[in-house]
Amino acid sequence: MLTSIPVGWLWLLAAASLALSTWLLGSWIPLRKFRIAYPVVMTAGGALLVTVCRWNDIGLSGALVMYACAHIGLTVGLLPQRTLFREILDRWRRGEPTHHLKAPPRHQLFLAASVVTVLLAGFALTR
Repeated sequence: MLTSIPVGWLWLLAAASLALSTWLLGSWIPLRKFRIAYPVVMTAGGALLVTVCRWNDIGLSGALVMYACAHIGLTVGLLPQRTLFREILDRWRRGEPTHHLKAPPRHQLFLAASVVTVLLAGFALTR
């Protein structure tokens, strides 16, 4: 279904999902280095994903849809942890230890479930 859309629109979908993910995570983790490094690392990961998909005979449109879905799932999955990110950052800036602060198991489960669910939906939409 999504593979019948022109590739230009899929590039736009991938760029929009990266921009949304960067903007939201940057607002939750307000560190300048993170705001610079996150889009660079995710763009490099996307280029690697497209290369690996090409080697495995998966089309460019399928790779772009999966890349966008991964960003959407990651962003949705990290929603419950945004207050934890802020608390860790505040304590880190004050010089307090942060190693004891961990995400609750239900947040980790929600993250994994949302990424897998959105990726499965993206996979289904490319067939």
